[in-house]
Amino acid sequence: MMQSISMKVNPLYSDMDMSIQFHFEFSKGDCKVGEAMVSTYAMDNKVTYRKSQVGTQASIEKCAVIDRFDVVGELGEVSMKKLRHFMKVIGMKEVHCGYELNRESVGN
Repeated sequence: MMQSISMKVNPLYSDMDMSIQFHFEFSKGDCKVGEAMVSTYAMDNKVTYRKSQVGTQASIEKCAVIDRFDVVGELGEVSMKKLRHFMKVIGMKEVHCGYELNRESVGN
């Protein structure tokens, strides 16, 4: 089922809160079925140090907040899984929901 939903990601930079935001568009075939907006933030200045053959690297732990999530019908669960997987792949330590879930019924 996850393969039947495609996801397009558009990264944006917000000068106002100095964060990177991602706009997601979900489609099934040629039909758009929903979209989401996610903001990323540094987590309380937590820095992780990793040692490698090249030297020591510092990275700041980041989290994501889902600001908006609008997906049609039962496709919301699959779309949310794809979105959360993407956020984990790009290194988000935590993903939080800062939205009210908006799903339209297919029958309406």
